[in-house]
Amino acid sequence: MIRRAHAGDLESLMALERRCFAPHEGLFQRRQIKHLLTSAKAAWFVYGEYWGACCMLISANGRARWGRLYSLAVDPAHRQHGIGRALVLAGLQWLTVQHIDQCRAEVKAGNESARRLYESLGFAQTAELPHYYGIGGHGLRLTKALRDAP
Repeated sequence: MIRRAHAGDLESLMALERRCFAPHEGLFQRRQIKHLLTSAKAAWFVYGEYWGACCMLISANGRARWGRLYSLAVDPAHRQHGIGRALVLAGLQWLTVQHIDQCRAEVKAGNESARRLYESLGFAQTAELPHYYGIGGHGLRLTKALRDAP
């Protein structure tokens, strides 16, 4: 039920974003999704009939590369059925195939359901991010090792 998204999924992903997020909550713009669907450093995964989607990125700073769980959206009508977990696992598998050793995620400090999901998948808090989501919108950085250290 999970497949890799492609450019033809743009409008359906936009509709899912609008069902899941308000504009002030980090709703992607059409141009952002379009760019991410065609970037070699990004992968979108879709569950079912757009019941959920996940975007993973490969980031680098010149010295190191890491993965980033960039977006996870599950339609409110389909939550609490393991869709988010399945999507994140698919994304982590893609990062592993890309030879990425670590995945990072940022989450709103008050988003308890997302924090529980990520923790259950092995992510651990590595930083507090004051005002990351705007004034008063504190975030947390979470990190997960994808391979054992040598």
